[in-house]
Amino acid sequence: MFEKELELIVNPTIRDFTEKCIALAPDYFWSIPSSSSGKYHPADEIGEGGEYLHSRRVVRVADDLCRNFSVVGDRRDCILSASIQHDFCKNGYPNNLGYTVDGHGALWVLIMSQVMRSSAALYCEYVKLISRLICVHMGRWDFPFIAENSDILAYIIKTADYIASRRYISVNPL
Repeated sequence: MFEKELELIVNPTIRDFTEKCIALAPDYFWSIPSSSSGKYHPADEIGEGGEYLHSRRVVRVADDLCRNFSVVGDRRDCILSASIQHDFCKNGYPNNLGYTVDGHGALWVLIMSQVMRSSAALYCEYVKLISRLICVHMGRWDFPFIAENSDILAYIIKTADYIASRRYISVNPL
């Protein structure tokens, strides 16, 4: 899964870390709709596999925003990694609670810590940034102290997630 999106990540260390995190995503991630209430997100994301489709779209928009704001290299790769993983724990971790969990970006640390146990020194440089981006991706719809933490990288992931979730904007995944 996420084959085309992973190809966009140039740095092999960031790509490897992302692949290991993908392998630890909760089973429910691959089948849940992108909106537990059905009120948000495009119609094709409301059914089976909607969250996976949404995440692929976020990567597409984030890549374009990186290009627009001249974000390149490892910073771009970290944004793409965070875009892939931003909603892995949307309904909780490890089990599906059946609804979107407030602060679900922070739950991703449970996945990251499993990967870091085996190769902390290798990934340490990048994980801090990826973690921060995943934690802020909800923007103003999350805890206020998280939403206020903004720079161009946080802006890109928050905006990509927002644009990809709009019903009136059609984003084709890669």
